[in-house]
Order: sequence, then C-alpha cells, then structure tokens
Amino acid sequence: MPEKTHTTAVVLIPPESIQPQIQSIREKHDRNYVRWMPHITLLYPFAPQDIFQEIIPSLAKVAQQIKPFSVTFTSFNVFKHRKSCTLFLVPEPKNSIIDLHSKLIKQLPDYDDTARFSGGFNPHLSVGQFIHQEIYDAQQRLQAEWKPIQYEVESMSLIYRSSETNDRFVVAENFFFNNGGVS
Repeated sequence: MPEKTHTTAVVLIPPESIQPQIQSIREKHDRNYVRWMPHITLLYPFAPQDIFQEIIPSLAKVAQQIKPFSVTFTSFNVFKHRKSCTLFLVPEPKNSIIDLHSKLIKQLPDYDDTARFSGGFNPHLSVGQFIHQEIYDAQQRLQAEWKPIQYEVESMSLIYRSSETNDRFVVAENFFFNNGGVS
C-alpha cells in the first residue's frame, strides 16, 4: 500500500478570471480559504512530494485522454456532517469530471479515497462551513445573489503544501488536456 498524505492533491482549479465571485464567499465562510485555492478535488489524500516524479507520467497519460470541457457553476448544494455542513458549488454537467476521475482511479487505483463516499465521487467546489441551523438560510441567500459562471476546463493540477509554502497549497505541475503537455 503506497503512502498517502493530506499535503498533496490532484484538483481542477478555475481560472483566476472567474475566482473573485467564488473567493468573496469563501473569504467569509470557508475556514480553508487561506490554505486552499478554489478547486474541485479529484484525488486526495495523494502521493507524497518525494515520489511526484514517479507519479507525473501517470497523470500526464490521463490528461492525454481528456478533451477540454465546459463547466458551469449555477447552484449550491450541501453536505451534512455530524457537527456542521459544507456548502458547495455544483459543477454542471458533472459527467466530464466523473469521467476524468474514473480515468485517474483506473491509472492510480491506490488513490481512490474520493470514490469511497457512500454516494461515490461527487464533484464540488466547497465555499464554506456552516452550523446545521444556518445552512439553508445561507444557501438561499447566496443562491439569490449568485450569477452563474461558465469556464473551459483545460487542465488538472498537482498541488502540495509544506512549511516552505507557509502551509498553503501551491501548484507543482499542470497537466493540460488532449496534448499531453506538462508545464
């Protein structure tokens, strides 16, 4: 069984041009606002940094199999936990992200934690945590103010955090779809 760490992940990061609307919500409500950039998690926990060079070819191979696709954030939904709730943006349609995730799991089966939830893999972009009594009011308020955002997903990113990054996630590599390139 390979080692896994919560200091690395494979994610989809929306372009900076559409982040302000998302970040204005996260800044107020997401306790992970500083640690994580806005993202849709694909694989987490993931491989330790010291084996990135072994893992990168597998990620590049998957990226070569994916064509860029459009995603729209139109609505919010909720994950209920025992003591709190997570409010998130729903990427639509989900099928291209689910297909990408399936290809990643097929290529890197040891990193399937995101597929182990009772409902399976559910692509989402977290925007905040709330107590149960506040979640539906917050969801309705934010939904009423929300202007849908559409963007082209052209790459996935391998990210990490460490003491050198002040415990904030940064991009180690981007894997562009349908061209096999690594930047």
